[in-house]
Amino acid sequence: METLIKDEFIVLKKNLIPDFDLSLTVYFKKLGKENIYIPKGQILKYPFSYISEPFSWNRGIFFKRRDKVYIEEIDKNKNIGIFFTHDKKKFYTSYFFIKLFLNYITFPDDKLFILLKKSLYYLILTKNPEIDKLNFLVKFVNLNGLLPEFLYCSKCGSQLNRYNYYGIDSLNLSPVCRKCKDKYTRFYLTYNDIILLEKFKNIKFSALSNVKINDKGLKQLIKFLVLYIRNNF
Repeated sequence: METLIKDEFIVLKKNLIPDFDLSLTVYFKKLGKENIYIPKGQILKYPFSYISEPFSWNRGIFFKRRDKVYIEEIDKNKNIGIFFTHDKKKFYTSYFFIKLFLNYITFPDDKLFILLKKSLYYLILTKNPEIDKLNFLVKFVNLNGLLPEFLYCSKCGSQLNRYNYYGIDSLNLSPVCRKCKDKYTRFYLTYNDIILLEKFKNIKFSALSNVKINDKGLKQLIKFLVLYIRNNF
C-alpha cells in the first residue's frame, strides 16, 4: 500500500549505501524522523545534489511504501548550510542542533520541527551563536517536557527569590531553597541564572540580539543544560 504525503523536512544526515544508492535521515514536520531512500542517489545530480546536503530544508510530496519514504516531487528547497561554511562558530552550532535531533528525538512534533527550522534561519543572522545555542537548548528541553520549573523549590514547592534560593540539587539538577539544601546541593547556577533560563522559555527569536549576558555566564548556562540533557533524556 502506498500513501502520498505533503510535508517539509530538514536533512539531518546523508548516508551512502552500496551501490550508488542514498539514504537521508531527515526530520519531517508531520512525520517526524524518517529515512528517505533515493535509488542511485549518489550519481543523480539535479535536483538531488541540492536536497541531500545536511541542514537543507525541502518541501514537497512524498510517498511511503513498506515503511520506506520516497520523494515524489520537491516544490521548494533551500540549502541553509551554505550560509555556515565561512563561519566556524556558526557551523559547529548548527551541527550541535542537528546532533541533538539525531541523538534524542524519535517522535513527530511540529513544534520541534519549527524550533529547528527557525534556529537554523536565525543562526544565519546572529552575531553571537552562543546566544542562539542557549535559546535552542532551553526551548528544546522545554518542548520535550523535561525542563524544571526554576521559580519554585523542587523539594518543598516554595516560590524562590534571591534571598531563599540556594542552589541546584546535583541528583535531579533542579533548584533548591535554603531550607531544603543538603549535601547534594551545588552552586551550578545563581539566582540571576535561573531567572534568565525562565525568560528564554518564551523569548522571541527576533529579540535574541537584545539579550545581554557575559561570556562566562553564557558558557555556564550552556554547560548546565547539556549536562541536564545527558542526565534526563
